[in-house]
Amino acid sequence: MRAILTGATGLLGSHIATELVHRGWSITAIVRSASRLNALQLPNTQPHICDLSRDTPPPSLFKSADLVIHAAAAVTDWAPWSHFQATTIDATQRICDTMKAAGCRRLIHVSTVGVYGRPTSRIPLRENQPFNSMGRWDYYSNSKIAAEKIVWAAQQSRSLDITILRPAMIYGPSPTGLIARVVTLAKQGKLAIAGNPQTGLPLVHVNDVASAAIQLAESNRSTGQAFNIVNPEPVPQSTFFDTITRALNAPPVTKHVPYRLAYTAGFLAEIWGHLTRAPHPPPITRYRVSLFGHRRQYAIDKIRDAIDWQPRIPFDRGIRDTLAQLTAQPSSSPAI
Repeated sequence: MRAILTGATGLLGSHIATELVHRGWSITAIVRSASRLNALQLPNTQPHICDLSRDTPPPSLFKSADLVIHAAAAVTDWAPWSHFQATTIDATQRICDTMKAAGCRRLIHVSTVGVYGRPTSRIPLRENQPFNSMGRWDYYSNSKIAAEKIVWAAQQSRSLDITILRPAMIYGPSPTGLIARVVTLAKQGKLAIAGNPQTGLPLVHVNDVASAAIQLAESNRSTGQAFNIVNPEPVPQSTFFDTITRALNAPPVTKHVPYRLAYTAGFLAEIWGHLTRAPHPPPITRYRVSLFGHRRQYAIDKIRDAIDWQPRIPFDRGIRDTLAQLTAQPSSSPAI
């Protein structure tokens, strides 16, 4: 069995690649440039250099593929809209168009629970929740919504057989991931709790998401469906930050900011950043505030019923292993 994988050098993509190889698949990994090839040291894995933000891969590459997993996208909350348009929306259109031209039908598309926006529902959100975002400048969520619409259109026209993954807050060992950024801020003493310290974070370990992706790909019960992927284990934001700071011997997080005040400050910082066309993200944004301070729950009954999926990695073990690997490798300055 042969799979085409985009985003293979990212946090989730690299773990999907490892899981595919473990299950006996061969992989053609579409990578942006030759400089990223060092991250693909896996057996039965061949790279194909193609920048999907501007180039269309050849249909011949897809003709003998049994599966395409599209995990590449812009993963940031601060960049020009043109970056999201090219990297998330246009890249998704190119993948779908190339698959149609090649007669390759099976697509696993990685989206996000961010397509629901930040609703105030007190019950876990299900996959039929309408698309929403925090407004015009919520470029990340808006681009993921647009990409999903492209994929849904391909399913509705019966051109492709699609399955959409909507993971929540993915964490795991990566020098540019969520935890790496939190570690950097913790060491600098710049973390603060937004709103209620007991607000639960919808976390899921990257290994669990990768496993869900492959199980859904191999199931005939997932076609034409979207699935939330999250660990329902409650992890309050205070526990999240305390666990990390204790492991690092960093100062505990004692600063608390009311949620509305933090959200408003993020909005004002965004306005100034857009007015000045700042190349770097402001110190606070609405997206980052809501990521930790807005109460969100997501139902996973659907994926449990479809493939009997259960998250296997509890937070205490997942964060311990993540921090151990991060502290053993060079750090960088990623954005949440």
